[in-house]
Amino acid sequence: MGLVKEFLLLDCLFPLSEKIMGTCASIWYDRIGRMESWTRSDIESWQNARLQEFIRHAYNHTVYYRQLFDRLGVKPEDIKSRDDLRRLPVITKEIINEHYEELIPDNLSSFKYRLSRSGGTTGVPIQYYCDENVWGYVTAARIYHWKKTGYRYGDAFIALGSASLFSKAPSLARRLYDKMRNEHPLNCVNMTDEVCKGYCDYIRKNRIHFIYGYAAAIFLFAKYVRKKLVELDGIRGVFTTSENLTDLYRETIEQVFHCKVMDCYGARDAGITGYEDGYHRYRIGYNTIVELNNTIDTNVGSVVSTNFLNYAFPLIRYQFGDEAELIPDGEVEGYNGQMFRRILGRSSHVLRLENGHHLTATGISMIMKEFDIKAFDIRKTGTNQVLLRIQTILGKYTDVQEAEIVKTFQRYLGDDCMLELEYVKEFEPNANGKRTYFMV
Repeated sequence: MGLVKEFLLLDCLFPLSEKIMGTCASIWYDRIGRMESWTRSDIESWQNARLQEFIRHAYNHTVYYRQLFDRLGVKPEDIKSRDDLRRLPVITKEIINEHYEELIPDNLSSFKYRLSRSGGTTGVPIQYYCDENVWGYVTAARIYHWKKTGYRYGDAFIALGSASLFSKAPSLARRLYDKMRNEHPLNCVNMTDEVCKGYCDYIRKNRIHFIYGYAAAIFLFAKYVRKKLVELDGIRGVFTTSENLTDLYRETIEQVFHCKVMDCYGARDAGITGYEDGYHRYRIGYNTIVELNNTIDTNVGSVVSTNFLNYAFPLIRYQFGDEAELIPDGEVEGYNGQMFRRILGRSSHVLRLENGHHLTATGISMIMKEFDIKAFDIRKTGTNQVLLRIQTILGKYTDVQEAEIVKTFQRYLGDDCMLELEYVKEFEPNANGKRTYFMV
């Protein structure tokens, strides 16, 4: 029955609803399926052809890129492949905000697009236009990769997301679309025991089989389920997104719900997607060309993305504030696109010290779980200076633990690094529900 339902929804109603709404995810879904069987050479040829068209568009229709190319003495036809992109500088959020009007193409009205904003959790927020093609690809990629876990289109899932999910009433077409894919949005800003209890009741009542949402929110929900010994045996899969999935988060979620977690990486403004395979590596979407900048180790550095589908707001070599490790081409069999070995997260959570030491907050979380603390945040405050903020478990945390934390961190940071400890009463999530701190 499940396969029949999926066929009716995905192969019949989905394309029909897209014609009504003017979207294109069903087209991209079919295309991604075909591209999975292409060779690496086929993928690169397709990307290079799309890239060349995109570069010509950016030069011919935006003031910013026409002036940039002319100033550098670079012609659009000089950019033929990924390697040629390095002839151009990266573009950052600060540059986008400064040259916003110059980045809007003069033929914008010829494209179907939507106005979007980045959340600002990776730094400076930006406003940008998102081509309908980008939305279509990202939506299709999610359906395609989710299905590898046993998910069928139309299976009920809750989406533990931000308050923005409820900020305005969706259109009739959008409500019909959400009903078809059986998404149940729930607010994750305040995950109290009372809220979690209500969500457990909701899951049972609505026969929810999958959970999707912010990694930290699902972790908190899993901790509640374990603490209260709640029976939720119907969960078949969990999809985490938007925040770093630490080893502790993954282990807790998988143990509580007795199913695997698929971490789903994405940066909407960059148009980039990444979905885990069976070995915790991330398959990057074919719609972007990814490079690394400011490398801190072999194949590790700041992610730079060129999304050649976004004609409504072209960004070439966009450095948006995330850090990752990129797998060299051809090292992994079974996928002919680019792949991340791991996502380090926001640049603010990757400490690059002047003494040569480099630490990630996700790695530090494994150290911190050995102590009686609830949450922590770590950041660089100056040259070889680090601030570690901690929320402790009252009545359990001791001076002995503090001394051990200092000793441990000093070993990883280096003797010439100054470590400052600050104790906070409580960490609060951002207004959008994302957490810039790590829980243990």
